[in-house]
Amino acid sequence: MSASDDVLDEVRSAIAPPDATLAAARARRTDVLSAAQSLRGVLRVYNSGSIAHGTANGDTDADCGVVLDRRIWRDLGPDTDDDLGPGDVVEEVRNLVRKALKEEYPEVKTRLSKRAIVLKFHQALDNGADPSVDLIVALQRNDGGLWIPNLDSGTWDASDPIKHTELLTRPPRSLRVKRARVVRLGKAWNGQYGNPGMCSFNIEALALACVEEGTGLARALTDFFAHSADDVARRNTPDPAGVSKPIKLKVDRDVMVRRLQTARNLIQQALANDDDEGAVRAALADLFWNYVEAPAGVSSSSAMARALRAGNDGVRMAGGLLIGSSGARVKTTRSYGGGYP
Repeated sequence: MSASDDVLDEVRSAIAPPDATLAAARARRTDVLSAAQSLRGVLRVYNSGSIAHGTANGDTDADCGVVLDRRIWRDLGPDTDDDLGPGDVVEEVRNLVRKALKEEYPEVKTRLSKRAIVLKFHQALDNGADPSVDLIVALQRNDGGLWIPNLDSGTWDASDPIKHTELLTRPPRSLRVKRARVVRLGKAWNGQYGNPGMCSFNIEALALACVEEGTGLARALTDFFAHSADDVARRNTPDPAGVSKPIKLKVDRDVMVRRLQTARNLIQQALANDDDEGAVRAALADLFWNYVEAPAGVSSSSAMARALRAGNDGVRMAGGLLIGSSGARVKTTRSYGGGYP
């Protein structure tokens, strides 16, 4: 294994969610779905989101949904004559689930987000975590995928969270695990900013398009940042299921592209010096500044590091890294070429 892979594995270990937290999130998700299934006319249930995809870091709130049988719920959806919105049926499910869970989770509380019923349990684990569950009440679309609620507008939006989970968890296992590791590292990098530029699903969608078998983790992460910088520069990321609208960025496009280009340059720099652990750590300390300490005696692109830590847009690499008192210059690169995940 390369020095770059070794350091990235240390980051993965630092961001990995505790097993007890994951187990509790999954158990609560099961309890919520069991309660929701008692509603009349539930066709099926599904799991979605980072826990179902194997890409969770600290985001250990479990996502799931129920799909209603439209032979029973004939008036719901934008493709019916009545065009009934989701408000009433979501409220019915909310009340039913809250009542059913009260005995086991007496402090459970609910609220509505744009898409889901959010269940907060107020029953912390020994490690302090208290995972919540987001429950979506969905309808089957005639054209494939689902109608999911837009409670802000009182309408339904097209999406396919079931297909997303299938795409991210399909065989072969080796590719699924590597992609999940790249996604988790990408989410950790993105989350270091005061204003993260992409949602988690955007990172997953980009990884689906570029992570391949036959490479180590550092090379796969390089491919991810290089592909993402080029793709985000020209468009919003398409929905991998081909159902919903392209995924919007959370910051201006030029800001996101600069961040991705800087990340690409840093991981390339680590790989270019892969026989020198100090140089690798220096580069990756600027990429994962919340997780990797630069070696003692390293003066590493200090202006960029300060900008990143301040949550600024990101700047281009200038020159190289200076290692130790000798001031030896580390190789830099030019443009891009070439238990739990």
